Amino acid sequence: MKIARYPTRSALTLIEILIVVMILAIGAMIVIPSIGSAADTQAVGAARVLQADLEVARSLALTTQQPYSLVFSPDKQSYKVVPNYAGGSYSSAVAVGHPVNAGKLFEVTLARLNGMPLVTVTNVSFGGLTYVTFLSQGDPVAAGSVTIQAGTVEMVVAVEGLTGIITATRTRG
Repeated sequence: MKIARYPTRSALTLIEILIVVMILAIGAMIVIPSIGSAADTQAVGAARVLQADLEVARSLALTTQQPYSLVFSPDKQSYKVVPNYAGGSYSSAVAVGHPVNAGKLFEVTLARLNGMPLVTVTNVSFGGLTYVTFLSQGDPVAAGSVTIQAGTVEMVVAVEGLTGIITATRTRG
């Protein structure tokens, strides 16, 4: 009796290759948009840090029932949290103690934070001033915003006038 032998395949068919290529293409379409640039990551991170620090100043005002300000120095690319700032030079304002880093003052330079060398503060305006003061009820004296840029990515951190709600929004990039 003869046994029928089928030839063994050693290669993939065209349809199998097309299926593999389609699966890889679908995977690439899912992964590639989620990979951001360094500037993108730094701008978003800096905006979140600033947003959190504004919330800290607001919370300090609410819990102590005393005004607290977040004062910016655009030329130094820094800001600090101070009690009841009434204007004057940035260097004369004494920062409060940092709530997380014990023994350090609450002064931040965004470009010096870990992994954020591309970040710059391009605009600060709170009713024409470079600082925002939160009153004892958590509401700001003036609404305003801070614009942060890293590469082509721009983020705006805004403080609403009546409520003191702080938001971070991407405006470019």
